[in-house]
Amino acid sequence: MVFDAVTFGLFLASAIRLAAPILLASLGELVSERTGVLNIGLEGLMLFAAFGAVLGLQLTGVPYAGVLMGGLWGIGAAAVLAITVAVLRADQIVVGIGFNILALGLTSLLRELSLDPAYLVPSLRAVSMLRLPYLSDIPVVGRALFSQSPILYAGVVIAVMLWAVIRYTRLGLVIRSVGEGAGAADAAGISVTAVRFSAILFTGLLAGIAGAYLTLVASGGIFVDNITGGRGYLAVAVVIFGRWNPILVMLASVLFGCADALQYQGQAIGLSISPPLLLMSPFLLALIAWVLLGKSNAGPSEIGIPFLRGQK
Repeated sequence: MVFDAVTFGLFLASAIRLAAPILLASLGELVSERTGVLNIGLEGLMLFAAFGAVLGLQLTGVPYAGVLMGGLWGIGAAAVLAITVAVLRADQIVVGIGFNILALGLTSLLRELSLDPAYLVPSLRAVSMLRLPYLSDIPVVGRALFSQSPILYAGVVIAVMLWAVIRYTRLGLVIRSVGEGAGAADAAGISVTAVRFSAILFTGLLAGIAGAYLTLVASGGIFVDNITGGRGYLAVAVVIFGRWNPILVMLASVLFGCADALQYQGQAIGLSISPPLLLMSPFLLALIAWVLLGKSNAGPSEIGIPFLRGQK
């Protein structure tokens, strides 16, 4: 096995870069799940936003306008989920799976109708790299950790802020109370529907930015069908691995990023593991997380349960 300082630095940089969209999407999912909503439609939200980001880039030629458009598409798509899940109280898993299938087909159609395949993509450096002075000069890990997309650094800041909000503020108490005891929260005068609706919209925003990252940073401004490649499902698993704690979710995202990076770096570092096995490693971790969800009492007690006033 060849694993010197240079190879380690390249592997770490790849892992961090691949972890970014999972981190953003999982932080949004965490807020939804904290309010009791298991948002399986995360994959579809990211897919709609990935398309919207490229559309915004082609319309304006401005990378950050593409990111903004991705976020808005994520919110718009999330509003559909919020109406069906929070307002109409449909089954969360069934709606989420159907929404993902819809997104896969509809974005493929929209790509053919709306995107110019001959579009000359402008420089995306503004959204793809931010070199932090001095820190990026640290040997081995400097460039891997401190020469990444500003969107990634925004995700780290959001993770810390969410941890503080959920743990120390009244808003965090409201979020936790709706997920732990919706009936009690409703009796205390909290609108469970409004809280869950808002949480799903917030999930759409972060999933939208994650989708924009996939197309504008990871894919050079190009949208292809099913560009998310299951990352929405991985993000749901990351929340479970992170025990619904934003800081642990951030660390779990890096773990999944490492598993994802093995697909590309495994042979370079001399791992004698079959490439198909490396390809399935992130999803194997996701499967483990889903098994842990069934055996764990750490998550919100009313996750996945529609709220009906008067029902115990």
